[in-house]
Amino acid sequence: MTRRSLASRIFAALLLVSLLGFGSLLWHLYNTRDELRYSTLLLQAQEIAQGLTSASDLSLLPREYAGGELYYTLYDAGGKAMWHSRNLPRALRMRPGTLNEALKPMRLKSYRGHGKVIGVPVQLSDGTTLIVSKLDTLERNLIDALLQTRFLHGLLALPLFLLATALIMWSLMRWTLRPVRQAAVLAAEISPDDPEHRIPLARLPKEVLPLAQAANLALDRLGQALATEKQLVADAAHELRTPLTVLDLRLQKMQHEGKADWPAIEQEMKRLRRLVGQLLTLARRDHALHAGPPGGTVSLSRLAREVVASLIPLFERHHREIHADFLDQVLVGGDADALRDAIRNVVENALAHGAGAVAVRLYRAHDGGAVLDISDAGPGVPPHLRETVFQRFHKGRQDGRGSGLGLAIARQALRNAGADIHFVDATSCTVRLRFPPM
Repeated sequence: MTRRSLASRIFAALLLVSLLGFGSLLWHLYNTRDELRYSTLLLQAQEIAQGLTSASDLSLLPREYAGGELYYTLYDAGGKAMWHSRNLPRALRMRPGTLNEALKPMRLKSYRGHGKVIGVPVQLSDGTTLIVSKLDTLERNLIDALLQTRFLHGLLALPLFLLATALIMWSLMRWTLRPVRQAAVLAAEISPDDPEHRIPLARLPKEVLPLAQAANLALDRLGQALATEKQLVADAAHELRTPLTVLDLRLQKMQHEGKADWPAIEQEMKRLRRLVGQLLTLARRDHALHAGPPGGTVSLSRLAREVVASLIPLFERHHREIHADFLDQVLVGGDADALRDAIRNVVENALAHGAGAVAVRLYRAHDGGAVLDISDAGPGVPPHLRETVFQRFHKGRQDGRGSGLGLAIARQALRNAGADIHFVDATSCTVRLRFPPM
């Protein structure tokens, strides 16, 4: 597929405009013929009528001038015809405003086979007007020959004009687009080894500047995504190293002793499966963030009830209580599965790290948004650590069995839906999920 060149299209457009301009100039030059005829006759008429009045013997006016037959009509100051020459079948009509429009294009008329004649008005000293008309064949032929010569000369000069115009325009286009080419070269040098490198904007034309700015913003987003992926891979490798080491030691022990501690091995495999599953979930949440916010609407009331109902057996196994207080018909935007997992992770976190009964309360905020508070009787998180616990692989206790991904997954899922999660100051440890108004 042939790529379209911006420079070629602009060059072609400018060349076409120049060609049309040159052609209109030649056309205007050729159309000056009638104005030249009119101006020539006006000079001749003024010379003929010099010193004449209506009382003069107009029959003595010349019948010819410069090889062309002349025709005369005399009008009084009121615009009434007083006399016309014998070679006219009738008086030439004088339209109002003729005297004031003497230099405008003339009118052509044909009189009994005499051909096209032109007429000009000349005001005499006594206020009367003499219209002098002429069959200006000679002048017309001379003017046509002169203009045709000029026209042909212009056509002969047209190729040189176009060539010079093309060279100037092409040089101008290359000079104008030089910053764009330089920016393209610099953009081609951007690599993962230098993720902070960006397209320079200083010398770019303002027409191309929005594209370069959008490209730089895209590079910023890609850089952030790349940094996040690198950090995720590094953290995942670090977290996977410990359970893999433990599993390897157990397998070595089985090889030396000839027997396997299958419950312990299964426990480590379960921990590995959970960690890998959470990593996959986190990767999907990151992808959903870059893909854009979902457009669906879900019932937060129903999701919260489903999560609490599914976790009741787990709470009973740990001899803990869970209480729920839900407002009905609370709708929010987002992905149902992602929001369900986020709520479940927060409630499980309260079960694993909190104390006493867990309370889940759903209500409306003053701005119309939805608020889901999950509280327990534990001591809570110190204010200076409240943001840290949402980081990936952060554990409240380093010897804990968790992966440190639950709250990170929850925050990512909520932010994908335009919501957020944070700890709040309260008498108990409270995590608040805040959703914007629909």
